[in-house]
Amino acid sequence: MNLGFQSKSDSMSITLKKVLDEFTQLNETTKEHYAVILIKVMINLIKNSKEMTMQGLTHEIKTAGEYLINNAQAGHGRSELVLRSTQTIYQHYISKGLQHSKADSMEALQSSLIEISQELIDIIIRSKDNIKTQCLKFFNNRFKVLVVGYSNVVIYSLIEAFKAGIVMQIYIPECRPKSEGIETYRQLTEIGYPCKLIFDSAIGQVMENIDMVLTGAEAVVENGGIINRVGTYTTAICAKFQKKPFYVLAESFKFTRLFPLSQKDLSDSIRYSQEEPQFSEKLKLPENLDFINPLCDYTPPDLITLLFTDLGVFTPSAVSEELIQIFNT
Repeated sequence: MNLGFQSKSDSMSITLKKVLDEFTQLNETTKEHYAVILIKVMINLIKNSKEMTMQGLTHEIKTAGEYLINNAQAGHGRSELVLRSTQTIYQHYISKGLQHSKADSMEALQSSLIEISQELIDIIIRSKDNIKTQCLKFFNNRFKVLVVGYSNVVIYSLIEAFKAGIVMQIYIPECRPKSEGIETYRQLTEIGYPCKLIFDSAIGQVMENIDMVLTGAEAVVENGGIINRVGTYTTAICAKFQKKPFYVLAESFKFTRLFPLSQKDLSDSIRYSQEEPQFSEKLKLPENLDFINPLCDYTPPDLITLLFTDLGVFTPSAVSEELIQIFNT
């Protein structure tokens, strides 16, 4: 018999739907990073929570975070990886904050958690500037640089270098299947950067003429390797063979407790896109084409020269130690 009362599970379902709707709206209407959007959504969740206990509130935060990871941008490895690593670090910050909290009421506890959340947002926002400062020392006029895919922090660092008078020749593979290299090309040429767009299949031919490779990362894993857009691994192999430095620019919130050893260790939700690749009609391909459409790949640490992060510049072997420090402080 329904007397108009709302069950706990019904209330949680409504909360989770609101969280997903808010995340989706912010993602579509702002240019903020996935990680910042996630934490802003969590702040609103904390503000509006009706939970009466610390345990209830922390459970609500954790459940909402997992729900976002599993449902936001479903099928796209990019958001899943970034959201998962951000949620892990966010939960760590929340747990540490609760351990040291002197709040004597739920209102005070909520205020404390909101303050901790805002501090993490500030760290994320500052991270691009810290990375830019680190990598500018490695840039030089007239360098020829190959840029892999689309990365906010890579583009930001290159633009800041350009403003500082460091003008380099940029080579940008198209980065199929999403053709993200075209967006990188557009943003850099808009400010006057000399850029050349190249086919993915031309990377090996171009590599012998370049001075360094720059890429972002979807995730930095425990052994110092990275997970990134498909083609990063291939590019790193070419760079290693040609003895070219392969530099990764990645924020510390992308450090994640994954330990892949090969491509098959990545889950299918990370590796593959559920979308059909776009082919030109001129190709006249048969219907029901059997295709493999990988979205991300794993680049092992032995192919990476250095990682530029907001915490400093690391060799791949130092990443594991840095992860331990992050989760022990």
